[in-house]
Amino acid sequence: MKKERLLIVTGGNRGIGRQIALSALDAGWRVAISYGLNQKLASDMEMASNGRIKAFPLDVTKSKSISDFFKEIVKEMGPADALVTAAGIDNGERPVAELDHEFIMSTMKINVVGLILCCQEFAKQAIDAARPGIVVNLSSMAATIGGRMHKTVYAASKGAVDVFTIGAAKELAPHGISLFSVRPGVTRTDMTEKALADTKTKLQIEASIACGSVAEPSDIATPVINLISGNFNYASGSMLNLGGGGFVI
Repeated sequence: MKKERLLIVTGGNRGIGRQIALSALDAGWRVAISYGLNQKLASDMEMASNGRIKAFPLDVTKSKSISDFFKEIVKEMGPADALVTAAGIDNGERPVAELDHEFIMSTMKINVVGLILCCQEFAKQAIDAARPGIVVNLSSMAATIGGRMHKTVYAASKGAVDVFTIGAAKELAPHGISLFSVRPGVTRTDMTEKALADTKTKLQIEASIACGSVAEPSDIATPVINLISGNFNYASGSMLNLGGGGFVI
């Protein structure tokens, strides 16, 4: 009997990451997810999965936490076949003239440095074990236009994700490791709940999307599951726009 493949999803206890984890489960994967402060959401997912989802603590701002996270997964679940980096933050709007060091660094530490270090750990394990692997990094459509008004830092962090993905794909291809960057547009999650609850804001957002509606988490998860299937490995280094046809500007 063939052993189920193992997927790691950072930020897999909420939002898009949660849907990716659940969709992977439906597709026959075992899944390791991370959790930060809210362990209950992760524990609920574990309970409902009959042991096929396991949750591990992770603070992507700390290199030791990242290293320990990947080591514990190998210890408890075995080597992973794929990684989806869904852990990220959006610190909200801030005009360029009002930016400060803390605001910028808090975004970059999680969205860029933490993501890169997670990719590094996955790649190291795969190379050491001479195993192929697939990485899907969650970027954003914001990277394609520099972000919405007063969201330049967030957009810059996602632009960095795209550039890293392109470079790492070239470096890791000889080792059989494929990397992709997926760019969701505005998606209906707890992160966007407040904005979408305001009718005026919701209509403004919808008017800026070519198809006229925001994404559901499943709209993002389904393509991601296809990417980790291995059927698209020759497209390694590609960016996949999931923005409903793109921005209407």
